[in-house]
Amino acid sequence: MREHFGFEPEQIDYYEQALRHSSAAVKEDTGVKNSNERLEFLGDAILDAIVADYLYQNHPEKSEGDLTKMKAKIVSRRNLNAIGRDLDLPNKLELNLGGQEIHQSIIGNAFEALVGAIYMDKGYDFTEKVLIKLLTKHEIDRKIHVDVDFKSKLHEWCQKERKSLGFKVLNEIQENGRTEYVMEVLVGGEPMGRGEGKSKKAAEQVAAKEACKSIFPD
Repeated sequence: MREHFGFEPEQIDYYEQALRHSSAAVKEDTGVKNSNERLEFLGDAILDAIVADYLYQNHPEKSEGDLTKMKAKIVSRRNLNAIGRDLDLPNKLELNLGGQEIHQSIIGNAFEALVGAIYMDKGYDFTEKVLIKLLTKHEIDRKIHVDVDFKSKLHEWCQKERKSLGFKVLNEIQENGRTEYVMEVLVGGEPMGRGEGKSKKAAEQVAAKEACKSIFPD
Protein backbone atom coordinates (compact mmCIF):
# COMPACT_ATOMS: atom_id res chain seq x y z
CA MET A 1 0.00 0.00 0.00
CA ARG A 2 2.88 2.33 0.71
CA GLU A 3 4.34 1.70 -2.76
CA HIS A 4 1.16 2.60 -4.66
CA PHE A 5 -0.85 4.76 -2.25
CA GLY A 6 1.72 6.20 0.14
CA PHE A 7 0.24 5.01 3.44
CA GLU A 8 0.39 2.11 5.88
CA PRO A 9 -2.79 0.10 6.54
CA GLU A 10 -4.08 -0.02 10.10
CA GLN A 11 -6.55 -2.90 9.75
CA ILE A 12 -4.73 -5.31 7.46
CA ASP A 13 -7.57 -7.87 7.44
CA TYR A 14 -9.61 -5.68 5.10
CA TYR A 15 -6.83 -5.58 2.52
CA GLU A 16 -6.21 -9.30 2.73
CA GLN A 17 -9.90 -9.90 2.09
CA ALA A 18 -9.93 -7.40 -0.79
CA LEU A 19 -7.29 -9.48 -2.56
CA ARG A 20 -9.03 -12.83 -1.98
CA HIS A 21 -11.06 -13.96 -4.99
CA SER A 22 -14.13 -16.13 -4.42
CA SER A 23 -12.27 -19.10 -5.95
CA ALA A 24 -9.89 -19.08 -2.96
CA ALA A 25 -12.45 -18.21 -0.28
CA VAL A 26 -14.06 -20.39 2.37
CA LYS A 27 -17.36 -20.00 4.21
CA GLU A 28 -17.26 -18.37 7.61
CA ASP A 29 -19.59 -19.11 10.54
CA THR A 30 -22.07 -16.60 9.10
CA GLY A 31 -22.39 -18.75 5.97
CA VAL A 32 -20.83 -16.01 3.82
CA LYS A 33 -17.56 -16.64 2.00
CA ASN A 34 -14.59 -14.56 3.15
CA SER A 35 -13.96 -13.39 -0.42
CA ASN A 36 -13.65 -9.84 -1.73
CA GLU A 37 -17.23 -9.72 -3.05
CA ARG A 38 -18.74 -7.72 -0.17
CA LEU A 39 -15.88 -5.22 -0.23
CA GLU A 40 -16.26 -4.98 -4.00
CA PHE A 41 -19.93 -4.07 -3.53
CA LEU A 42 -18.94 -1.37 -1.05
CA GLY A 43 -16.00 -0.09 -3.09
CA ASP A 44 -18.14 0.22 -6.21
CA ALA A 45 -20.53 2.55 -4.37
CA ILE A 46 -17.72 4.58 -2.76
CA LEU A 47 -15.92 4.97 -6.09
CA ASP A 48 -19.13 6.14 -7.77
CA ALA A 49 -19.74 8.72 -5.04
CA ILE A 50 -16.19 10.09 -5.13
CA VAL A 51 -16.10 10.38 -8.92
CA ALA A 52 -19.58 11.95 -9.01
CA ASP A 53 -18.52 14.55 -6.43
CA TYR A 54 -15.29 15.29 -8.32
CA LEU A 55 -17.16 15.86 -11.58
CA TYR A 56 -19.88 17.94 -9.91
CA GLN A 57 -17.33 20.22 -8.26
CA ASN A 58 -15.00 20.56 -11.26
CA HIS A 59 -17.51 20.80 -14.12
CA PRO A 60 -20.30 23.23 -13.10
CA GLU A 61 -21.03 23.88 -16.79
CA LYS A 62 -22.09 20.29 -17.46
CA SER A 63 -25.66 18.99 -17.38
CA GLU A 64 -26.81 15.91 -15.46
CA GLY A 65 -26.69 13.87 -18.65
CA ASP A 66 -23.15 15.01 -19.44
CA LEU A 67 -21.97 14.25 -15.91
CA THR A 68 -23.48 10.76 -16.11
CA LYS A 69 -21.63 10.03 -19.35
CA MET A 70 -18.37 11.39 -17.94
CA LYS A 71 -18.65 9.26 -14.82
CA ALA A 72 -19.39 6.16 -16.89
CA LYS A 73 -16.14 6.67 -18.80
CA ILE A 74 -14.07 7.00 -15.65
CA VAL A 75 -15.52 3.98 -13.82
CA SER A 76 -15.73 1.82 -16.95
CA ARG A 77 -14.60 -1.76 -16.56
CA ARG A 78 -11.77 -1.11 -18.99
CA ASN A 79 -10.37 1.76 -16.89
CA LEU A 80 -10.70 -0.14 -13.63
CA ASN A 81 -8.97 -3.17 -15.14
CA ALA A 82 -6.13 -0.94 -16.35
CA ILE A 83 -5.70 0.66 -12.92
CA GLY A 84 -5.73 -2.78 -11.31
CA ARG A 85 -2.98 -3.96 -13.65
CA ASP A 86 -0.95 -0.83 -12.90
CA LEU A 87 -1.23 -1.70 -9.20
CA ASP A 88 0.05 -5.21 -10.04
CA LEU A 89 -3.11 -6.80 -8.64
CA PRO A 90 -2.87 -9.92 -10.86
CA ASN A 91 0.27 -10.89 -8.93
CA LYS A 92 -1.19 -9.97 -5.54
CA LEU A 93 -4.55 -11.73 -5.78
CA GLU A 94 -5.27 -14.92 -3.87
CA LEU A 95 -6.81 -17.20 -6.49
CA ASN A 96 -7.64 -20.83 -7.11
CA LEU A 97 -8.60 -20.95 -10.78
CA GLY A 98 -7.23 -24.39 -11.51
CA GLY A 99 -4.66 -23.11 -13.96
CA GLN A 100 -7.11 -20.97 -15.92
CA GLU A 101 -6.10 -17.51 -17.07
CA ILE A 102 -7.16 -14.57 -14.91
CA HIS A 103 -10.10 -12.83 -16.55
CA GLN A 104 -9.71 -9.06 -16.81
CA SER A 105 -12.92 -8.37 -14.87
CA ILE A 106 -11.41 -10.08 -11.81
CA ILE A 107 -8.71 -7.39 -11.75
CA GLY A 108 -11.16 -4.48 -11.92
CA ASN A 109 -13.39 -6.10 -9.29
CA ALA A 110 -10.38 -6.48 -6.98
CA PHE A 111 -9.59 -2.79 -7.40
CA GLU A 112 -13.14 -1.92 -6.31
CA ALA A 113 -12.72 -4.24 -3.31
CA LEU A 114 -9.48 -2.45 -2.47
CA VAL A 115 -11.36 0.87 -2.49
CA GLY A 116 -13.81 -0.69 -0.05
CA ALA A 117 -10.93 -1.82 2.16
CA ILE A 118 -9.38 1.65 2.25
CA TYR A 119 -12.76 3.14 3.16
CA MET A 120 -13.30 0.66 6.00
CA ASP A 121 -9.78 1.23 7.30
CA LYS A 122 -9.36 4.99 6.82
CA GLY A 123 -12.79 6.53 6.23
CA TYR A 124 -14.36 8.46 3.37
CA ASP A 125 -12.26 11.65 3.35
CA PHE A 126 -8.97 9.74 3.29
CA THR A 127 -10.25 7.39 0.58
CA GLU A 128 -11.35 10.36 -1.51
CA LYS A 129 -7.89 11.96 -1.39
CA VAL A 130 -6.17 8.69 -2.29
CA LEU A 131 -8.52 7.95 -5.18
CA ILE A 132 -8.43 11.42 -6.73
CA LYS A 133 -4.62 11.30 -6.63
CA LEU A 134 -4.66 7.87 -8.28
CA LEU A 135 -7.22 8.85 -10.92
CA THR A 136 -5.28 12.02 -11.71
CA LYS A 137 -2.22 9.86 -12.32
CA HIS A 138 -4.34 7.92 -14.81
CA GLU A 139 -5.33 11.14 -16.61
CA ILE A 140 -8.92 11.32 -15.42
CA ASP A 141 -9.64 14.62 -17.20
CA ARG A 142 -8.23 13.48 -20.52
CA LYS A 143 -10.31 10.29 -20.50
CA ILE A 144 -13.62 12.07 -19.99
CA HIS A 145 -13.05 14.29 -23.02
CA VAL A 146 -12.10 11.48 -25.40
CA ASP A 147 -15.30 10.55 -27.20
CA VAL A 148 -14.63 8.71 -30.45
CA ASP A 149 -17.37 6.50 -31.89
CA PHE A 150 -15.15 3.74 -33.24
CA LYS A 151 -18.09 1.69 -34.52
CA SER A 152 -19.23 4.55 -36.74
CA LYS A 153 -15.69 5.20 -37.90
CA LEU A 154 -15.23 1.54 -38.78
CA HIS A 155 -18.65 1.37 -40.46
CA GLU A 156 -17.81 4.33 -42.72
CA TRP A 157 -14.50 2.76 -43.72
CA CYS A 158 -16.16 -0.59 -44.49
CA GLN A 159 -18.77 1.09 -46.67
CA LYS A 160 -16.05 2.95 -48.56
CA GLU A 161 -13.99 -0.22 -49.04
CA ARG A 162 -17.08 -2.36 -49.79
CA LYS A 163 -16.36 -4.74 -46.92
CA SER A 164 -18.88 -6.40 -44.65
CA LEU A 165 -18.94 -5.51 -40.95
CA GLY A 166 -20.31 -7.68 -38.18
CA PHE A 167 -20.02 -8.45 -34.48
CA LYS A 168 -20.47 -11.71 -32.63
CA VAL A 169 -20.62 -12.69 -28.98
CA LEU A 170 -17.62 -14.80 -27.95
CA ASN A 171 -18.48 -15.13 -24.29
CA GLU A 172 -20.81 -13.97 -21.53
CA ILE A 173 -19.05 -14.05 -18.17
CA GLN A 174 -20.97 -14.04 -14.90
CA GLU A 175 -18.86 -12.53 -12.11
CA ASN A 176 -20.27 -11.46 -8.74
CA GLY A 177 -23.77 -11.04 -10.12
CA ARG A 178 -22.62 -9.02 -13.14
CA THR A 179 -22.45 -9.98 -16.79
CA GLU A 180 -19.36 -9.13 -18.83
CA TYR A 181 -19.60 -9.51 -22.60
CA VAL A 182 -16.73 -10.45 -24.90
CA MET A 183 -17.40 -9.39 -28.49
CA GLU A 184 -15.44 -9.91 -31.69
CA VAL A 185 -15.60 -7.64 -34.73
CA LEU A 186 -15.43 -9.18 -38.21
CA VAL A 187 -14.34 -7.08 -41.18
CA GLY A 188 -14.83 -8.78 -44.52
CA GLY A 189 -15.47 -11.96 -42.57
CA GLU A 190 -12.08 -11.78 -40.83
CA PRO A 191 -11.61 -11.21 -37.06
CA MET A 192 -10.09 -7.77 -36.48
CA GLY A 193 -10.48 -7.17 -32.76
CA ARG A 194 -12.01 -8.22 -29.46
CA GLY A 195 -13.49 -6.21 -26.64
CA GLU A 196 -15.04 -6.58 -23.19
CA GLY A 197 -17.76 -4.49 -21.60
CA LYS A 198 -20.72 -4.38 -19.23
CA SER A 199 -23.02 -4.33 -22.27
CA LYS A 200 -22.77 -5.69 -25.80
CA LYS A 201 -22.62 -2.15 -27.19
CA ALA A 202 -19.75 -1.20 -24.89
CA ALA A 203 -17.84 -4.36 -25.82
CA GLU A 204 -18.46 -3.69 -29.52
CA GLN A 205 -16.95 -0.22 -29.15
CA VAL A 206 -13.79 -1.68 -27.61
CA ALA A 207 -13.56 -4.31 -30.35
CA ALA A 208 -14.09 -1.65 -33.03
CA LYS A 209 -11.33 0.44 -31.47
CA GLU A 210 -8.93 -2.50 -31.76
CA ALA A 211 -9.86 -2.90 -35.43
CA CYS A 212 -9.36 0.83 -36.04
CA LYS A 213 -5.85 0.60 -34.58
CA SER A 214 -4.96 -1.87 -37.33
CA ILE A 215 -6.72 0.01 -40.12
CA PHE A 216 -5.68 3.52 -39.06
CA PRO A 217 -2.22 3.01 -37.47
CA ASP A 218 -1.66 6.75 -37.09
